[in-house]
Amino acid sequence: MSNLMTVATHGLARLVGRPEPLPAHHARFVGVATLTTSRPDFRGPFTRPLSADLLIDERGRVTVASVDLGPVKVGSVTCTISQLPKTGIGTYDSGALHLTIGLHVGIGALRGAQDSEIMLELTTQSPASRATAGGRLSLAGTATFQNGYLGGRLATVVLDGAISPDAGGVRGDRGL
Repeated sequence: MSNLMTVATHGLARLVGRPEPLPAHHARFVGVATLTTSRPDFRGPFTRPLSADLLIDERGRVTVASVDLGPVKVGSVTCTISQLPKTGIGTYDSGALHLTIGLHVGIGALRGAQDSEIMLELTTQSPASRATAGGRLSLAGTATFQNGYLGGRLATVVLDGAISPDAGGVRGDRGL
C-alpha cells in the first residue's frame, strides 16, 4: 500500500471511529496433524503433514490465511480436508495459541457417504507444550462432527509443529 493510501486509511478510520488496522506479520506453521474419530470404520489415527499461512498482528490476533493438509486415505476412499471460509481466527500471546477453525471433510467414492463439517477450538494443551523460543508448539481440540457420514461422531485433532519465521517480534507474543 502506498504511503498516501496508508495515511488516508488511518485518517478515515479515525473519522469514523474505527480502530486503525494494525500491521500484520506473516508466519507459517509447519508440522503434522493427527485426526481420530469415534466412528468405528473411520477411527484413525490419521496423520498428515500440515502447513498453514498465518497473519499475526501487533496485538497477537491470528488469522489463518490458508491451510494445506494432504488427503486421508481410508481403504479405497479418499477424504479431503479443507478450511471452512471465515474461520481460523484466534490469538497468539505469551507462547499460547488459541484458534477457532472450521474444517470441511469431503468424502468421495463411498456409497451413501456425505461430506461432514466440524468447528474446532484448538489450543496449546498445557504449559509444558506451549511455544518454545524456536516457535515449536502443540495444539489440540475435540468436537463433534455435523452432518454427513461423520455427523454426531466425536473427533480429536492434534497439531504438532513450529511457527516460522519466529514471531517473537510480535508485541502480542511476549513469551518468545
